[in-house]
Amino acid sequence: MAKKLMIVDERAVARHLVRQASATPLDTVLECASPEEAIKAIGVFRPDCVMMGVSVPAPGALKAIKNIRKTYPEVRVLAVSSLHEPELQQAASAAGAAGYVTTENLSELFLLAAPERLALKPARQPKSARPVKVKPAK
Repeated sequence: MAKKLMIVDERAVARHLVRQASATPLDTVLECASPEEAIKAIGVFRPDCVMMGVSVPAPGALKAIKNIRKTYPEVRVLAVSSLHEPELQQAASAAGAAGYVTTENLSELFLLAAPERLALKPARQPKSARPVKVKPAK
């Protein structure tokens, strides 16, 4: 199912990385270079998910997450960072982020979500692990 994603980060390279790792060809993606730009655009674009780049210090991004969640409670916000900082993760969660993802784990997150997003069913697992006999070719 196609989604509307908003990717927010001041660095174009980071936005590109997040887009490549998390968006499918069916998704509509809007990139914003700042939290302020995202706040201005969100009312018109109405994304399903905002992927907000956060760093230390991150008052603008954290304030934007809180604002988005207050004004648009149906929009999921994920904090995205290259940093493994528990304090930043806690601050993002306190601001209302649904999750905190490091950039190195973005592709894993997408792979886990891919079957659901692409409406594919996972391969059926066999009920038993009995060996199967294969007849040799003649």
